[in-house]
Amino acid sequence: MSTPGLPTIWELVAEGAATLPEPFSRAALINWVSARRPDVGVSSIASHIQLATDNAGHPPSGRAPLLHRVDRGLYVRHREVRPDESADAGPRLVLVGSSGATAGEPVPAARLFTSPGFARARDAAVRARLPWFVLSARHGLLEPEDVVGPSDAQIGDQSAGYRTAWGAWVVAQLAERVRLDGVVVEVHGGVDFAQPLGGPLARRGAALEIPLPGTWQEPDDDPQDGHPVRTALGKLRDLVGRHASAS
Repeated sequence: MSTPGLPTIWELVAEGAATLPEPFSRAALINWVSARRPDVGVSSIASHIQLATDNAGHPPSGRAPLLHRVDRGLYVRHREVRPDESADAGPRLVLVGSSGATAGEPVPAARLFTSPGFARARDAAVRARLPWFVLSARHGLLEPEDVVGPSDAQIGDQSAGYRTAWGAWVVAQLAERVRLDGVVVEVHGGVDFAQPLGGPLARRGAALEIPLPGTWQEPDDDPQDGHPVRTALGKLRDLVGRHASAS
């Protein structure tokens, strides 16, 4: 639908996709467009989203695609896939632990945590077009567009009973959003986040994967600062480094 003086729905879908933090939901994109063109029905916006999605299974529309669907109702911006990028790596999703410095006011979870480690994991998931979520000690599982305020709750400070219940709760939340059987779940943020998830994920047929030490380390992390997790990771990182040098 085109109205003189107003942007077209296609233009607004493109602008919304460029503005919303990835991955964004279909509902979030529809609401974004509808707020700028309230004269247009939801069904018309949904049709434009369908036509703008490169893997929606429709005949070519003659326009360059705008979106790529990474899960049911979940999208990222369309990117050209290079020939060396494998499309057969198997189902995988990413969980990023809430860690480090935070914004000072409520913002979408994708932008609440400002530490380099969080940003690296988030950006890698987005570039790979993988579904990803934020792990919160207080809220459990957060979608990137969920607006929450800063919290000083740390999963490592909670009791063993809390962490066990938290892990079951997170996996139950995750199972409501994606089919977990056969999926590899990559957890960034350290063993405090990963350990409670192992059993609940395995019971649902999913595999837990923890990146090698060093991929989450912040510039000011000192493995000798007395924190047992950091000390262990520092020793393992040094051992891996010495082994690589010897080889």
